[in-house]
Amino acid sequence: MNPKRIKKILQKYYEMDHHYEDGKVLGSMYTYLPEIVLDTFIKFYQANLGNEGMYPGTKRMEEKVVKFLLTLSSAKASLFEKKFFGHIVSGGTEANITALWIARNMGFNRILTTKDAHFSIRKAANILNIPLEEISMNTGKMDIGDLESKIRDGDIVVATAGTTPLGIVDPIKEIGEICNLYDCFMHVDAAFGGFVIPFLRELGYMDVKFGFDVPEVMSLTIDPHKMGMAPYPAGAILMRGNLFKYIEVDAPYLVRGKNASLLGTRQSGSVAAAYASILYFGWNGYREIVKRCMENMHYAIRRIQEEGFEIFIKPELNILNIKLKNPSRTKREFLKRGWSVSINPSYGTMRIVFMPHVTTRVIENFLKVLKNIEKS
Repeated sequence: MNPKRIKKILQKYYEMDHHYEDGKVLGSMYTYLPEIVLDTFIKFYQANLGNEGMYPGTKRMEEKVVKFLLTLSSAKASLFEKKFFGHIVSGGTEANITALWIARNMGFNRILTTKDAHFSIRKAANILNIPLEEISMNTGKMDIGDLESKIRDGDIVVATAGTTPLGIVDPIKEIGEICNLYDCFMHVDAAFGGFVIPFLRELGYMDVKFGFDVPEVMSLTIDPHKMGMAPYPAGAILMRGNLFKYIEVDAPYLVRGKNASLLGTRQSGSVAAAYASILYFGWNGYREIVKRCMENMHYAIRRIQEEGFEIFIKPELNILNIKLKNPSRTKREFLKRGWSVSINPSYGTMRIVFMPHVTTRVIENFLKVLKNIEKS
């Protein structure tokens, strides 16, 4: 087929999708990216760190990305490959499954987490055949009292630093103190919060620990393809110690002859692109992104309340929930108008993730549509 005709066909399908630049995507933890980051992805798209011996340059970049992520997680990057280890993986789901896979192979045998933990935790429990018991919540956080009553030796405790529904941070330090009294494996899912909390601390919004500054934390998930401004697929799994040995298998046909990841093929253009994003923004640039997102969220809170709508819970990160009478109906009406929005049916809310593309102008447009729908 003629390439021009192919492009015409593809354009038709492209126009069916939602795009961040259109200003109508409010429920996604992704955004549009700088051109240099996308160009880097294309340049390295053939890299496959599943066979890392073929790609020593891309492997070096992965190490640099992991060192930056360790800094975010309050671990000393200088200790990389001595006390802390990490891989760039396809996303938070693979990272969480990998952490629980390692924990199971180490002999831990039951998962304790909350209902607001990411669905990948339940998926991992199903795949790995690990029992899961739910810990109750108090104002969106894991309830310490309920954890104390249920925890026992051999458990895997999964805390969340930035829950998907509400953006709430579990009391990681206190959970760690409880885990310290038992023989437990503690995993923290900071897929979203990992690129937000360190900068909120610097900006004075919060003062919480979530990473390797909590001694009991054994593994940590952070997603560069969320607030790290990297393209899909780019999650990360970080470990205290070389725990990847518990899932390593022989693969003689590979250059290195070993594999220690869930996926065999690892699409690694995103590794190079994540490194490009880190170089492009730097620590101060990421802090400015978080600052702007929080400012836009607080603008939205004021405007939403002025229009007579109720904020469901005080947000901790750049995720906001609006209380609605019928969120499912409202979502359907938004979709008819070309908007991509997210709801939390169990809380009766519509959820907005304040990514860089969610500006004050977008909020004003959103409020016009919301008022129109709610009055109809």
